[in-house]
Amino acid sequence: SCAELYTHSLERVTAAGAADYFMGTELQAQFVGHGIGLQINEPPVLTPRSRDVLEPGMVIAFEPKFVLPGVGAVGIENSYLVTETGVENLTPAPEEIIDLRTGLAHA
Repeated sequence: SCAELYTHSLERVTAAGAADYFMGTELQAQFVGHGIGLQINEPPVLTPRSRDVLEPGMVIAFEPKFVLPGVGAVGIENSYLVTETGVENLTPAPEEIIDLRTGLAHA
């Protein structure tokens, strides 16, 4: 479900020690993505209170962000097709993090 995806995302961020920066600092947004269809932003919304279930054929944008006070924000927004067995990444861009100081990519 949308709520489970949000909760799983928050659990992973918390385990990594980055929950204080996830989706903002003082006013943290309570969503990590949304549906894509006839409009670029449409239901379902990936929130902790959503009762929507992701079904095969749906396309969602997953867009986690981190805000670093005094530095800025960083995030990605990838599109995924929900399938019978999981998701298919529709975004052709690489997902590695590139260290701008060294030029090295990290998975």
